[in-house]
Amino acid sequence: MSFFKKHKIITAFLSVFLLIVLLIGGSLIYIEKYGLKDFLNSQGSSKLGRTFFVAGDADLKWRGLTAQINLGKVSLANAEGAKDADMLYIENLELQIKPLRLLIGQLNLPSIVMKEPRLILEKNSDGENNWDLPAFSKGKAVTETVVPDDRHDFPLIGMLSIEKGQIIYRDEIKKLNLDLSIDTASGSGGNDDKGLKLTGAGELQKKAFKLDATGGSLGTLRYSNKDYPLDLSITMGATKVKFKGNLRDPVKMTGIDAVLALEGNTLADLFDLTGIPLPLTPPYKLGGTLKKSGDLWGYEEFAGTVGDSDLNGNLAYDISGERGFVKANLTSKLLDADDLGGFIGLAPSAKKGENLSAEQKATAAKQAASERLLPDVPLNLDRLRAADMDVTLKADKVNAPGWPINGLDVRFLLKDGILTIDPLNLGFAKGEVAGKLILDGSKNTPDVTMDLSMKKLSLKEFFSDTRFESLTRGSLGGKIQIRGHGKSLADVLATSDGRMTVVMSGGQVSLLIIEASGLDIAESTALLLDQDKTTHIRCAVGDFKVNDGILDSETFILDTNDTNVQGKAQINLRDETIDAQIKAHPKDPSLLAARTPITISGRLKKPSIGLSPGELGGRGAIAAVLGTVLTPVAAIIPFIELGLGKDSDCKGLIAQTQRPANAQKKE
Repeated sequence: MSFFKKHKIITAFLSVFLLIVLLIGGSLIYIEKYGLKDFLNSQGSSKLGRTFFVAGDADLKWRGLTAQINLGKVSLANAEGAKDADMLYIENLELQIKPLRLLIGQLNLPSIVMKEPRLILEKNSDGENNWDLPAFSKGKAVTETVVPDDRHDFPLIGMLSIEKGQIIYRDEIKKLNLDLSIDTASGSGGNDDKGLKLTGAGELQKKAFKLDATGGSLGTLRYSNKDYPLDLSITMGATKVKFKGNLRDPVKMTGIDAVLALEGNTLADLFDLTGIPLPLTPPYKLGGTLKKSGDLWGYEEFAGTVGDSDLNGNLAYDISGERGFVKANLTSKLLDADDLGGFIGLAPSAKKGENLSAEQKATAAKQAASERLLPDVPLNLDRLRAADMDVTLKADKVNAPGWPINGLDVRFLLKDGILTIDPLNLGFAKGEVAGKLILDGSKNTPDVTMDLSMKKLSLKEFFSDTRFESLTRGSLGGKIQIRGHGKSLADVLATSDGRMTVVMSGGQVSLLIIEASGLDIAESTALLLDQDKTTHIRCAVGDFKVNDGILDSETFILDTNDTNVQGKAQINLRDETIDAQIKAHPKDPSLLAARTPITISGRLKKPSIGLSPGELGGRGAIAAVLGTVLTPVAAIIPFIELGLGKDSDCKGLIAQTQRPANAQKKE
């Protein structure tokens, strides 16, 4: 399939103009009898199916076997219901044609001069084109004659000159309105050839659009073995595209070899130019080589930055099918975790030094001021269904302050609106978080399934750069299996079902942390003043059932040689609140131990941590009565813990978490 069949503006322009030329050339034998002007006005309208009218002078001269034609004020009526009366208007048209060459199927035009031509191309909201002339609907013969696939059959144009030309293109579906001006476009095949100069301005998807292009002589278009040089600059809102290189066989656009530079506020904006669904990102700047061979486009060895991350790779875009197919391999030496927020609808971080646009700073400020933690930016399903993709992304290192992330290896497979992220491997705490995520965007309300496992996560990594790091060892694991539906992450989690589990067996942790969890004043003070010690971890189990967006803890235990810490928690992802209590049961007697539950409540974004007022108040009242009735020593009796905490059945608790999430849900 040729380039023209895919690029309708060029197809329409050549088809309309050359069809008129064919009409003129094929009718020259009748002109002496009927007169040029009258013949064109009557036969032109009949053949084209639209009113064709030459309002100015019409002159024909012969120079040997070459006809010299001069027409003034040429117009072709627009389609019914179009905004403008004329689809094509040419103030003056001068052309030379060799009519006898038509007998051997060759359109030979030694010279074409158009002064102030104006062509309007429109696609309405129903997908109807104003350039679909009745002459084209009679079969492919007309189109193939005008724009043939065989390069050697392309019209032989000796010299082409366009003065003060204008092409207006409107597409209501793509929301494109473009006004192009051809300042000078001439080519005679000689050393004094002038190149193409094209400028345009308009609007695409409600963004200001500007185009500037300079090219080689149009006379070179007749030679398939000559590359056509082109320097092109496109601006769409904050997006800037710079192209400098050569077109191979430019009439059919069989190949491209050029330098391509891209920059803008977010990669997502490139969808309007390329049709490739890319995520929301911070500002980017990329440079690489653009190549094309047939229907395969390639952006090769590109490199640059996206936000505060470096990005390198290769991308291929196959447009041979009904849906485009993108295959890309991307790498990063240092990936900033903030730059990945667009994948789940988060604005990039607005911390000092971050690379953000003004719009993204405003969005980040809005999210920061919101009471909600989970992003509720809706997924654009039209974009998700626009093309298929197979993209891999590998990062050697991930910059995520406060999170022990070591690396990233992920593959995005998108087909027919269904996105599968598999594998999803995240180097985390010297271990691994791995699994897959499936987002079914083929439905109006997408389904999302997540199945992740956590393996050999180092507990020490969670205490990095603290006084407890050297006292901590051991590894933990777990799994996340949930399914929900919705157009945003907030919607998906608010409707989710499944299970989340974290388990640990063996290791050690700071004794101060354990004693502090139970408000053991005596032990904690001693550990603060003296050297901290460790306690052996028998097991730790956090097992949460997820039902309709609510997480309920079925098991929440940290059992050490010193203390058995137990808790219960409910996390409501629908209104983003938490209600949890943690209570420590010591295994040894302790003085001044106010074993009062620690509470966590309020909104997930900013929870409140405190003490259970009921039990702490009860102990204080008992102490006051005993201090009055008996002796001062008796007043501290309620704060003496006898050490009745027991060991948990670690083996049984861990075994219980190994059952499938759906099996546990039925209980």
